[in-house]
Amino acid sequence: MKGRDENGYPLEGEDVVTEHPKRSTVEQETIPRLVKLLQQANRQADDATESLEALRRKHDTLLKEYVALKQSDDCELCQRETTPKGRTVELCHTCSVGRQTIESLKLDLAKEVENSLFWHECYKTALRERYESFTYTS
Repeated sequence: MKGRDENGYPLEGEDVVTEHPKRSTVEQETIPRLVKLLQQANRQADDATESLEALRRKHDTLLKEYVALKQSDDCELCQRETTPKGRTVELCHTCSVGRQTIESLKLDLAKEVENSLFWHECYKTALRERYESFTYTS
């Protein structure tokens, strides 16, 4: 550059710095708007987390009440029984009377399937007889 030394300073006189045009108001407001949006998003995330925790506490309370209500019919021995998580609770003979087991439910299901097949056959037979009587009379 003419009139400047190797470091870029002027050899004589004053160094004139040209003024840059001012930023537009949109550019000046961009960062504050982004900060406000980020703060708003953080508040919404915190509110959602608080709502989730409140719902989780309500669920836990209702679950405890449900289990207590479910076990209220059991005898004191079965109520005090501590079964490790994931294990099957075994009730005494008195408490297990009248409750259905997996095996009894499977037997009930087999009976219902057999009953449904019987009625399905009755329906098909009735349809066949009605169709045959319709074709003969026509």
